[in-house]
Amino acid sequence: MGILSFLPPEEAVLKTSFLSHRWKQLWESLPVSGFNFRVPMPVCCRGGHVKNLKDLRDGKYITVEDMKRECSKFVEWVNNVMISHQGSTIDELRVRFYLDKDSQRYIDKWIEIAMRKQVKKLELDFPSLLHRPSNAFYPFPQECFPGIEFLTSLCLVNVGVSDEAMEFFLSNYPMLETLHLRNSPLLIHPKVSGSSLRLKHLNISHSESIQTIEISAPNLVSFEYHKLRKVPFHIWYAPKLTELDYSNWLDFNIAYLVSQLYNYLPQLVTLRLSLFLMDLPRFPKFTSLRNLTCITASIDNRLLLLKSLIQASPFLHKFKLLIKDHKEFKSGIEEAGKEEAQPNKYLKEVEIVGFLGQSVEVEFVTYLLKIAIKLEKIVIHGKLERMTQNLAHQLMKNRPGAELVQL
Repeated sequence: MGILSFLPPEEAVLKTSFLSHRWKQLWESLPVSGFNFRVPMPVCCRGGHVKNLKDLRDGKYITVEDMKRECSKFVEWVNNVMISHQGSTIDELRVRFYLDKDSQRYIDKWIEIAMRKQVKKLELDFPSLLHRPSNAFYPFPQECFPGIEFLTSLCLVNVGVSDEAMEFFLSNYPMLETLHLRNSPLLIHPKVSGSSLRLKHLNISHSESIQTIEISAPNLVSFEYHKLRKVPFHIWYAPKLTELDYSNWLDFNIAYLVSQLYNYLPQLVTLRLSLFLMDLPRFPKFTSLRNLTCITASIDNRLLLLKSLIQASPFLHKFKLLIKDHKEFKSGIEEAGKEEAQPNKYLKEVEIVGFLGQSVEVEFVTYLLKIAIKLEKIVIHGKLERMTQNLAHQLMKNRPGAELVQL
């Protein structure tokens, strides 16, 4: 039994199938912290065929019919583990494989068993290599299973979650604190509201059918939203909101974002923005902001425009910049930041990823060194030529007490 205790529970049940019936009974009653059901995933497809990671070297493909057989084996495996285990609790259940609506009755049963055993964290991810219509996604059930009140974290990726389903589990999962929805094609007008909501962390990503979002959550701390195009989102009430991660790549407009979040910008402590295809106007003051991450493109004078965002964050402690080299994008802005740079005595750490040593990047680093009068550490990731390295060391002379890390 000591050997079995070192195995993941889902693997242990397979090992015990070769042991005596008494050994199997002993395993079935073992307490487990959680189940994580996943197998190596195929990585590409071609002409109705999919390619498995282990087949990349020899160029072999498996057919869609082969994948269906693999799905059947996977379902049987999960069934055997979930049904055979007789422990009273399961803290966490994760399932990731190519499943869809055809496996609904099995997946519903897994959820029911997990709920009955007071599961706290539930994560389902059912990707598809080929195109999948929205009505073929596995639909998350709207049922009050026994034990539903213990769930604190729900992550649904590539699962059919409708507006009604979202409203159902927000209303019936009283302890829910974390909700992550990714690629949910049935979401159109999601609403997060309720005076008794315990929800603290909300992530809605890559659900392109969404047209509007409404949020009224008294305990919400973090909101993460990623989509190709912007949609109207209204945060009516979120007094504890301090973290925002926002991006929409095709039509991002900072003025629009500011208008949607104007009342909550002063209370943000952590902000992450993807700044593509946009103009940067003057920002309101981010008086609580301590951590700022920006993803942008290394083209034209775009990096210089970040000055206004940094200047609007007088108490910033850590700044991270991720540079993506998208030459097809055009910023449409010639100059920026002509006003006198104001020193920042709180900025202690700077990190730049994707540094190529272009003149505009060097100028931006110079700007950061100039304003960060109490800088302690600057980390630069990138392909640094000798000249760029020497220049970086020369710049660091302005802040002799600071640590320079080049990766």
